[in-house]
Amino acid sequence: MSRLDVVIDLETMSTLPNAAIVSIGAVAVRDRVPVGEFYVRVQLETALDVGCAVDGDTMEWWMRQDVDARQEVDGSQEAGSLYQALTDLEAWLEETAAGDRFLVWGKGPSFECTILTSAYRAFRRDAPWFFRNERCMRTLLDLYPEAGDLPFEGIQHHALHDARHEAAQLIMALTLHESRPAA
Repeated sequence: MSRLDVVIDLETMSTLPNAAIVSIGAVAVRDRVPVGEFYVRVQLETALDVGCAVDGDTMEWWMRQDVDARQEVDGSQEAGSLYQALTDLEAWLEETAAGDRFLVWGKGPSFECTILTSAYRAFRRDAPWFFRNERCMRTLLDLYPEAGDLPFEGIQHHALHDARHEAAQLIMALTLHESRPAA
């Protein structure tokens, strides 16, 4: 059985655990090779309808971001419901994993996985991964800072572009880890 890692990035309208999700990006990596991508925009209203949070500081932060990034989350592009986005993410994960165990990587220990779990719970559903398989990119990049220096390609704060970048960082960090001499 080969290793499958899934890097997930969210764009949200809050930093709280129940933040309103406005886009989801994910990249699957099998044995240090990207093997699939997922991207969806979410209608903000559908997140608000189930009690997801928006905060003024995050909204102000978005106003200072590049116009290309803002257009992905401002409602001007085609987007679906939060329920459908979560359903599609789950289906993509099941198809991509094909029954294999997989690790889910988020940028922080209390951001992507926590917010997605909260969103699934808002619909009385469980997150489609085992909680013990959650991993933190920030911790990995602290251990392998060279991977954090990779140049960014694409639009920063675009969920898929960020997930692609983080997947490249993950691949580099895992490669560095495996090349270290045994202690």
